[in-house]
Amino acid sequence: MLNDLRIEALAQGCVSCSKPLKHGHRVLTAYHLSELRSFAQQVELGLLGAGARNFWTHVECENPDLEKGTWAMHPDIHHCVRCGDSLSKKDVVNPVFRVEDPNMVNPSDPADRGVALGDRIYFMHADCKNPALTKGSSILITG
Repeated sequence: MLNDLRIEALAQGCVSCSKPLKHGHRVLTAYHLSELRSFAQQVELGLLGAGARNFWTHVECENPDLEKGTWAMHPDIHHCVRCGDSLSKKDVVNPVFRVEDPNMVNPSDPADRGVALGDRIYFMHADCKNPALTKGSSILITG
């Protein structure tokens, strides 16, 4: 039994810095653009193709655990795990995952290994300096 872990994506390390993923690292998911698809009958672009596999990148490669001194990283939707500031309902956020085991064996296929993630999802601002993405030339439309 996996005890609330999910096995995701084959990965040896962060695709940005190439450092190995380790227990406790905070990561974001990434895809090759060539594997994303759009269809004429769909309103949204970027639908995942059946064969798309994701990769992982650290939230901060220089600080993969996001250690912030005494600041505790409790999973919630109230604080950004990168900057620590409060999240607002108007903020644009990315989900952040915690690595539990960077080399977990898939119990259904012992030849398949992948990154095991904790069952809790954290959040961070897409841009901590512009949390609602309202500055600059953004085309984001807010209600």
